[in-house]
Amino acid sequence: MTRLRVAIDARKLRDFGIGTYVRGLLGAAAARGEHDLVALVRTGDEALLPAGVSAVPCDAAGYSLAELVSVRSALSKAGCDVFHAPHYVVPLLPPRATVVTIHDLIHLKRPEHRTLAKKLYATTMLRRAMRAARVVLTVSESVRDDLATFAPRHAGKVRAIPNGVEGRFLAPVPGAEVARVRREAGLDAPYVLFLGNDKPHKNLDGLFAAFAAVARSGLTHRLVLAGGSPERREARRHAAVEAGVADRLVDLGFLLEADVVPLLAGASALAMPSFLEGFGLPVLEAQAVGTPVVSSDRGGLPEAGGDAALYADPDDPGALADALVRLLTDADLAARLSARGRERARSFTWEAAFEKVSAAWMDAAEGA
Repeated sequence: MTRLRVAIDARKLRDFGIGTYVRGLLGAAAARGEHDLVALVRTGDEALLPAGVSAVPCDAAGYSLAELVSVRSALSKAGCDVFHAPHYVVPLLPPRATVVTIHDLIHLKRPEHRTLAKKLYATTMLRRAMRAARVVLTVSESVRDDLATFAPRHAGKVRAIPNGVEGRFLAPVPGAEVARVRREAGLDAPYVLFLGNDKPHKNLDGLFAAFAAVARSGLTHRLVLAGGSPERREARRHAAVEAGVADRLVDLGFLLEADVVPLLAGASALAMPSFLEGFGLPVLEAQAVGTPVVSSDRGGLPEAGGDAALYADPDDPGALADALVRLLTDADLAARLSARGRERARSFTWEAAFEKVSAAWMDAAEGA
């Protein structure tokens, strides 16, 4: 195997979503040691990189014209055989051997709450990325199909490689840690967890409407939101009041990394009601810790959950409520989904993802 020098845009290293992807991929690649890795990082993030990964500073603001120049400059300093952009922003004059990962087309498929400028930016950058890349990676077959429709001329470049689950979700979760996060969150009742941001495509209004029906069924569960922005906390509370579930809501906002796994493990169920997801990694993370899942049936979510989740139409809060009530009242069903989910999650590793990504790097270097 040819040893490559691969530069990866890791400016989102601290983020969820793309940041999780970058951390997982860098960790697996560094552990294998087959390539020389260089990460473009924001100043101060160098210490977050795995051992053996070199760093080149790159501090330009995201989604700006300045970053197109800044990333190009950083790549010149890094020197590389292959450049991997983990989202659709590629620099001016990108290297010939460029690999791009496109996680979803939510900006284009769910544009209702986005300005015209943001829609145009997303469309322009996606088209640039599709043209510039020798290989385009997606995290699901669903997104690959979307790209085939969006840019049919470049469909032959696209490969679907599912995300992996971090090892911390696969390890046993101490009961004391679950008890700690419950105590700190004031959770003295069973709960359903929503894990993610509060962007419109996440369908929190639909979840609130569904949970109102869950409450009317006589179940005493709380609804825990984790990951929403502090700036929108009041908007979330108002929506919960409108739906009649404010008394059931526990809004934790952003979580500490140390709290994510035990909070997931302590939940009676994970609710993932999104109108669209490229993949839906929280579904697999919940399955990894043994928490059963009720998910939307849209986008890449069925690929993440497989046969180890219950599904509902996100446009139908009644169907979502029925699925939640069924799961929360049928202990045998919950146990079956828990066992099936644990087994399924073990097959989604970053090591397996890296094997396929490494092949994409090689192909890009050879001219694809």
